[in-house]
Amino acid sequence: MLTPKQKNVLEFLQRFMQENGYSPSYQEIADAFGLSSRSTAQKYVERLREAGFLDMEAGSKRGVTLKQSGCHLPLLGRVAAGQPIEYHIHQEFVEVPSSFLRIDAEHFCLIVQGDSMIEAGILSGDYAVIRRQDHADNGTVVVASVDGQATLKTIFKKKSRVELHAANPKYEPLIVPPTAQLRIEGVLTGVLRNLSAAR
Repeated sequence: MLTPKQKNVLEFLQRFMQENGYSPSYQEIADAFGLSSRSTAQKYVERLREAGFLDMEAGSKRGVTLKQSGCHLPLLGRVAAGQPIEYHIHQEFVEVPSSFLRIDAEHFCLIVQGDSMIEAGILSGDYAVIRRQDHADNGTVVVASVDGQATLKTIFKKKSRVELHAANPKYEPLIVPPTAQLRIEGVLTGVLRNLSAAR
């Protein structure tokens, strides 16, 4: 089991690598957490390596990598990147890189169906990795359930309404009427290309 501080360091490593494409130095880890020295940061990284979350390249300043295998998420069905469609529980699993996941949250996968999110790099047939939560900031890509039907869109909360926006100019925003039952199922944390999917 990881301590809360170790979990925070792991989440920092995940975010840093996703945003920059490389790992932080020990000094950058120390600066981010106000640690007294680089050696303290190194001890946190070594503990995470021992726990199986990281690999390390000897002698490299930025030699930390996240373990990329062993995380299997349930595939819950299909979600529309177009018009809402229903999704159902399936007895299948998808192997997902650990860098897509937050260790203190529940995740699942859905197969994307439709082309409304193509300008966000999300194609029909891709696996969408979703962190389950019931809230999201403006501008976040979410899986939203509208009257029981799920759709993958970017959410914008206005004063009097909620809008779900596509990333394809041929689709108009989906305006959620006040009478509709809107529920956020989760937020997108990553996309896996399904090379075998027919496009």
